[in-house]
Amino acid sequence: MGSLIIKQVIYSGDAYYYASPELSKGINIVVGDNGSGKSTFSYFIEYGLGGKIKPFSNNEDSSKYSLIINDTNNYVQLIILINDVAYSLKRFIGAQDIFVKHNEEVDSFPLERDKKTAPFIFSDWLLGKLGIPVFELHIGVAHWYFNFSDLFRLLNYDQNTEPRKIYKEPVAENFIADSIVIRKSIFEILLGMSSADYFKKLDAARAALKAKDIAKGLLESFTENHEISGDSDKLSDRKDFVEKEISALETQRNELLKISTHSSDKTGELAEIQSKLVGLELKASQDRIKITNLVNEQSKIAILHDSLIQEINQIEKIIFTHEKLDLFAMEICPFCMTEKNVDKGFCICGSKFNDDDYEKFVYNTSEYKDILSYKQKSIKAITLAVQTYQVEVKVLTADLQQTDQSIEEYTGKLKKIILTAQFAGNSTRIDDFNDRIIRLKEELVQINFGLRNIDQEQKLRTDFNLKTKAFVLAQNSLKSAKIAYDENNADTIGHFNKVYSTLLAESSYKSITAYIDDDYMPYVDNGEYKANSSEVPKRLMYYFTILSLALQLESVKHPRFLLIDTPEASGIDTDHLNQNLLLLEKAIEIGMEDPEKAKDYQVILTTGYGKLPEEFVKYIIEKFSTKEKNFILKPKTDQSLILKAE
Repeated sequence: MGSLIIKQVIYSGDAYYYASPELSKGINIVVGDNGSGKSTFSYFIEYGLGGKIKPFSNNEDSSKYSLIINDTNNYVQLIILINDVAYSLKRFIGAQDIFVKHNEEVDSFPLERDKKTAPFIFSDWLLGKLGIPVFELHIGVAHWYFNFSDLFRLLNYDQNTEPRKIYKEPVAENFIADSIVIRKSIFEILLGMSSADYFKKLDAARAALKAKDIAKGLLESFTENHEISGDSDKLSDRKDFVEKEISALETQRNELLKISTHSSDKTGELAEIQSKLVGLELKASQDRIKITNLVNEQSKIAILHDSLIQEINQIEKIIFTHEKLDLFAMEICPFCMTEKNVDKGFCICGSKFNDDDYEKFVYNTSEYKDILSYKQKSIKAITLAVQTYQVEVKVLTADLQQTDQSIEEYTGKLKKIILTAQFAGNSTRIDDFNDRIIRLKEELVQINFGLRNIDQEQKLRTDFNLKTKAFVLAQNSLKSAKIAYDENNADTIGHFNKVYSTLLAESSYKSITAYIDDDYMPYVDNGEYKANSSEVPKRLMYYFTILSLALQLESVKHPRFLLIDTPEASGIDTDHLNQNLLLLEKAIEIGMEDPEKAKDYQVILTTGYGKLPEEFVKYIIEKFSTKEKNFILKPKTDQSLILKAE
């Protein structure tokens, strides 16, 4: 468990600069009226820690921070302590990397992850220093890495998020980023409830399920599109027999050719032509078999093409009407990986269904679009396959025609030689040998096809069986980890409810009962209606409680850092606001019940003049004022005041 302390906040550009006083451990307060820069102070901290600040982006159409965007060679620099070790973080405005200086060494880390070019990013470095492992989560087809910016959603009480939402608005603007699964995971990671062992086994079980399903699909696809007939041992024995028969027939034919001719100068030519004819006949037979197989495959592909067209039409109808967003599997829950006791051939609701069609109705709209795109690509692939088959059939047909023409030519030559030669043997017997050899070679080709199909089917079946066993093992391992995971979490949630209930009861909310539900969201006084201003203490006490537990429990991963930006929202009056802010000291006191185990922490609060308790005046470290023209950004007009950045 690590601690994060901000020691100084610096901004420097060609036109403006700012250097904060040195911040201390404990509570630090920045006061200022609207427009003077107190929120900018919070922005600098978040930006320096790798966050995305929309007003600092030139891509935003509104709310641009023109003084910063139009400044040049500008950057934000944070002097921080991680576990009392000093680091300097420097991030240039508009840049997607951060320079980290420790002692005299400087490293650069990208902010965005790329598996090939940037597998290790600034967030990984920061989380590693804080002792928080990098967690990965699979949500359907999506793969999510938890970065520091995700966890910052419960470290920063900002003014732009509605208090009733509790969590700071996510950086990524999509439904996954703010899904209940992501929010629960953030809470679990910070509270130390996320077991690395559990999540690794969860990912392993999901990967095993995916591998099993892929292996099953490959096996079913192969068996549907290929004929698997006969026994491998019997076919192998037959192959050996046929090869021996061919060899014996060729030997007898050659011997017959030797004793069936007079000493004629055309004997060698006759044998050569006969040999070529046999080869051509065999090639023609093999080409006919290939053409037949290709035509059969083309017919199967055509059937598959028609089936996909029907599926695409069905999915397009489903996309038009489907509103369900939950993703689940018919056999295994994709999140808890628990098997459902559902009879084969029946839906969860009890209705009977067709195994070939049920998957079309259990995805969300986005995934149906992905499936539709995949099916449409499959149509293209199948169309290409049909065209390929057509080209191959055309080439083979042309080749066969040429072979037949060559057979006719050599047959004519053979007849001329026979008519002009003193041939005493029985040509009928030789022709009989040739016919038998050709038939056996055709059978050999079919046997080889059959053996190849049996071998491939056995490999796919073996792979499917292995993947199924691996999935069963992974699922059993996950169940054991889940039991331990739930037992560990129950104790942490109990501590949270105790502190949260105490703080909220003493706040302006004056609650009677307060606890968090299964989604870790506050449930207060049986959900009775309260004024909008009551949402401020409900959210604020949530953040205070997490900080208190971080000071109290060794298992909590929260870095004991809290940034509170202008909490006077939702129409809350000053007296009630002050009543709530004073509970920060109460939360810290609860967390430090054992003085011998006191830990470092830091709270940075930005607020307006007169909007903080008198007891907190001693914590003020910076003041801004529009009336006195004391803004956070100061022009670099006086060269003696220009910041000498490190």
